[in-house]
Amino acid sequence: MTRSEMVKNRVLAGSDMDYVGLCPASVLEDEPVGRRPSDLLPNAKSVIVFGRRLISGSIQTKFRQFENGVMNVSGSYSAHSFVLSVNHLCMKETYDIAQWLENTYGCFAMPLTNNVLQAVQPEGNYVPYFADPLKSGLPIDLYKAAYWAGIGEMGWNHRIITPDNGPRVYLCAIVTSLEFEEYDKPYSGEKLCDPEKCGAVCVQVCPVHALEAGEGIEWRSGEAKVKVGKLDVNGCAAACFGFKRELNRFASNAIESEHPSDEELAAALEKQFESPGFQTLDHLPMYHCDRCLVYCPVGNWAEKFRKTGLSNK
Repeated sequence: MTRSEMVKNRVLAGSDMDYVGLCPASVLEDEPVGRRPSDLLPNAKSVIVFGRRLISGSIQTKFRQFENGVMNVSGSYSAHSFVLSVNHLCMKETYDIAQWLENTYGCFAMPLTNNVLQAVQPEGNYVPYFADPLKSGLPIDLYKAAYWAGIGEMGWNHRIITPDNGPRVYLCAIVTSLEFEEYDKPYSGEKLCDPEKCGAVCVQVCPVHALEAGEGIEWRSGEAKVKVGKLDVNGCAAACFGFKRELNRFASNAIESEHPSDEELAAALEKQFESPGFQTLDHLPMYHCDRCLVYCPVGNWAEKFRKTGLSNK
């Protein structure tokens, strides 16, 4: 068994993960200074990306909230499936895998334990560090690492799309000095995200019209160039933080505009700090929307949710 096979087997079987991929650290070396693997670990050779699927039983709780107005069931998704349970699980397993790597191969292994969530930030304003993966305890762009590690392709909704679960996955990573005989290639199977084929569901379900159809913009990672939807990051941030009253009935700092300015969003974020009850393991709740995740048709969505009567969409 090769080293890469040994490590993948340890991640999948030993830590019961659903996804794992390996990419050389060098593919992320054109990232901004301070965001490259070698900035975190000077002798970085590889990035190991792995994760869990978000369970369907919890995903469907968002349908109960969105389609039936049953608000009290949302915690099964927001707290257990998207923040607390899976965050704690990934923190523990990422550390355990890193320790196993060092004990087994005598390498250095740096665990990155935070999830990407909605990686959005105001265009011209510094935001709290946890609002974007490049400003938090996850200082590399995990979606780019996941792309190069073959986990999936980049979707129109700015998420990594997997064949079996669409964007409904939770990812983490380890930067290591360990070098592998072989690395995974970017996903090259049947195209997963096709806005023309699905009618751009992620655009249709966005409650603040933050995501646009049409020509899109270019998402770049090294030599890779992919078309994704044009995203109003301020509008998306206001929705996923729950700053829109229609998305969060407890919002005391609601933003009325669908396309808030940097100043409006910064003021709402500052107010949120005054309400510690709203803070979570990721410091601010970022799950009040997530419609582009829960309604994405990729990953047998219709068979899982529409045909079973769990969603009327």
